[in-house]
Amino acid sequence: MFHADVEDPREAARSLVPLLADEAARTEDERRLTDVSVAALRRSGMFRLGTPAALGGHGADIRTAVEVCEELARGCAAGSWIVAIAYGGNLFASQLPDAERATLWKEYPDTFVCGTANPSGSARRTVGGWTLSGRWPWISGIHHAAWTLLGLTWTDDEHGGRERGMALVPTSALTVDDVWHVAGMRGTGSNVAVAEDVFVPDARVISLTDMANGTYRRLRPDEPRITFHLSINLPLVATAVGIAAATLDRVVQSVADGRRAVSPLYGLVAETPAHQLNVADAAVLVDTARLHLRRAADEVDADARAGRRPALADRARLRMDAAHATRCARDAVSLLLDTAGAGSFADGSPLQRAWRDIETASRHAALSVQTSKEIYGRALLGAELPPSPAI
Repeated sequence: MFHADVEDPREAARSLVPLLADEAARTEDERRLTDVSVAALRRSGMFRLGTPAALGGHGADIRTAVEVCEELARGCAAGSWIVAIAYGGNLFASQLPDAERATLWKEYPDTFVCGTANPSGSARRTVGGWTLSGRWPWISGIHHAAWTLLGLTWTDDEHGGRERGMALVPTSALTVDDVWHVAGMRGTGSNVAVAEDVFVPDARVISLTDMANGTYRRLRPDEPRITFHLSINLPLVATAVGIAAATLDRVVQSVADGRRAVSPLYGLVAETPAHQLNVADAAVLVDTARLHLRRAADEVDADARAGRRPALADRARLRMDAAHATRCARDAVSLLLDTAGAGSFADGSPLQRAWRDIETASRHAALSVQTSKEIYGRALLGAELPPSPAI
């Protein structure tokens, strides 16, 4: 049911940081969010950020989602990431017909959707829908989401070529292959979904082309609709920014508390010019990441409210903003660990976990600096780009 006491999700996120931080080590050990973390996130309305307001959700804009996820990452990067996934999954699923939306949220607005747009498995056309089989990696939050979106492709008879989409499947109809043994972001439980002849009716299939050209948006003009993937990727960037911001706070506090220098030239780290410059550079990088991220969120929100899709050049720049913000956050953590020293890499150290988490999260395919640079450079120079709804 709707939690009327939850008014501002940003305040709710801030209040969760101590609990998530206390659960972070157990979350990593269990390789998924702990039951305590999931219950707290659900109780505080974090899984309903992307649920339509008409069905009891926040219907939050992207700026709100990125601020929430940055805050949550100060306590637990995995918790922040799963909330970002839930936001994006619910935005995608909210483009489905009214009957399907009611199935998801009418009785329980905290239901959330995870998934992947990558068409890894196979889809066979059957009467009234599709039959899916195969494996879909890596799906964050699949242990906690009641529904999962699986990427698929089909032949576009009208225009030729291949069309991309996503099919909504009850997670209970899938098998989860527990293969998520990684260095960082362990608590996201990003395992592989396995489908064996799972039928999905046409009413539960989302076309990425229809999403891009505004077909879904025109169905509900009072609800801003997403038109391209950046709408759901920006909250993932916020996780990286939150990791960096928390690392900055932790290192600055340690130095301010009188940490002794190992240099023979200075007694305290705070007196050392090299570390003063290091911390300043890291702080600027965190600010740079945050500014790029929030500018991108504000622009995407403005376009959504106006009912328009950003021009190709703007989409390329916004994608570059996201990738650059992620890289700045990663670089900030690296600098801060130089100041914190080798002891930061001890097992059980929050700084070690932050380092592993951001090194892993920042290499998500959607946040690739190299790919984003190429797309942006092509757009700036007028070079040809493929007509993909993912761009």
